Amino acid sequence: MAAEYTFDEPVALTCPDCGGALRRSELGTLIQFRCHIGHVYTAEVMVAAQFAALEWTVAAALRSLSERGELCRQMADQARSAGDAGVTGQWEAALHEAKERSSVLRQLLEREWTHPGEAEPMASGQ
Repeated sequence: MAAEYTFDEPVALTCPDCGGALRRSELGTLIQFRCHIGHVYTAEVMVAAQFAALEWTVAAALRSLSERGELCRQMADQARSAGDAGVTGQWEAALHEAKERSSVLRQLLEREWTHPGEAEPMASGQ
């Protein structure tokens, strides 16, 4: 899968629970977001739900990279046992790549995040 990722602003917000499009409405000073299924969020609840979904997604990516690294390690060991140095090197390179990318995601999860409305920034996982 070759995808080109951009940091363009999204056209719409999506529901953190179901992924459906959200509609914004205002009731006086209260801002609400509602999806077609019926999930309803105030702005404060929405930002917390988005954060939880973001954290879960990054953790899932970290888990997948760790599993990829383990598979590459096992395959490198097998290629080494078979005496195939070229294939061993390829598996070891893929293992190294998975470890590097895991490190980036782990750092992202460990950094503190700004949570509007809270007194102190909060470390991920709290």
